[in-house]
Amino acid sequence: METILEINYKKNPFDLWNSLKTKAPVTHQGFDSLYDFCKATSQYHFDENIEDGIDKELPVIVPICRFEGDWLDEARTMSAKTVPATFDYRAETRWDNNNSLEYNDFKRWGYDVDNGYVILNRLRHAVLATTFQKMSNLFRFEHPGRLSGGKPNIKFDVQKPGQMFYWHLDNFGGILKEQRNDYNQFADCDHDQRKLMRLIIFLDDQQPGHVWKQGNCYLKWKKGDCIAWPWRDIPHGTANFGHTDRPTLNITGRVTDGTLDFLKSCNGVVSL
Repeated sequence: METILEINYKKNPFDLWNSLKTKAPVTHQGFDSLYDFCKATSQYHFDENIEDGIDKELPVIVPICRFEGDWLDEARTMSAKTVPATFDYRAETRWDNNNSLEYNDFKRWGYDVDNGYVILNRLRHAVLATTFQKMSNLFRFEHPGRLSGGKPNIKFDVQKPGQMFYWHLDNFGGILKEQRNDYNQFADCDHDQRKLMRLIIFLDDQQPGHVWKQGNCYLKWKKGDCIAWPWRDIPHGTANFGHTDRPTLNITGRVTDGTLDFLKSCNGVVSL
C-alpha cells in the first residue's frame, strides 16, 4: 500500500537502530542479478499491498535528526563540481562480480546503460564545505570498509532534472570489496547490518518533481532532514522530474561507540 511518509523524530534513533536484525548472508553463486542477490538477504516483504512505516517491526527509515543552518551557498559551490555518475563511473570502485550482476539487471530492465545512463551527478572524495564537515563529524564514523580507523565514505550528490536512480537494494560492492574479496567471503556487517550505516542528509526543501521512495513509502522531507535505514532490507529509488536540482549528502561509515552515543542523545533538531 503506497503512502506518503513525512519524516518525523518521535522515536529515538538509537532504539530504532539497535532493534534491527539481519538475515544470514548467502554466496553469490547461482545469481546473475544483483537485485535478486540482494533480495535473498532482505527481510522486506516485497508486497505492494502492505503498508510500511517507521513504527513497523522493519522500519523503512530510521530518522536521525533535522539539521538547522544556512548552507545553500556551500551546496551550490559543491554542486558545480559534480560529474555525471554513469555506470562506468560507479564501476571504477567495484569488483567484477558486482559490476556484471548490476549490468545484467540494467540490460534486463531496459536501461540504456551502454549509452551513459546517469543516476545523478556526484562528487566523491571531496573536501567538504565547513558546514557539511560538521554534520559528518557528529557521527564519529570510521572507514566503512575497514575493521577500525579511517574516514567515512562521503559523496556529495545532486540529482538533476531528468535523472533517476533505479529501484534497488544497497550492497556496498565498492565500499566492502576488500572485506568481501570479490564476494568470495563475507564482511562482518553482512552478519550484522548495524555495524555499517548509510546516512542521507537532504540539503534543500523538497520541490515539485523530487521523488524518494523507501519500500512502499514516498518520503516527504524538509531541508536538513537526516535519515538512515536498514540497508540490507529496504528497496528504494529516486527520481527528479522537476525543474530544480535535488542536493544530498551521502555518508557511509562504520558505526562506533561515538556514533551510538550521538544517536542516543538526538532530540530531533541539531543546530549548526
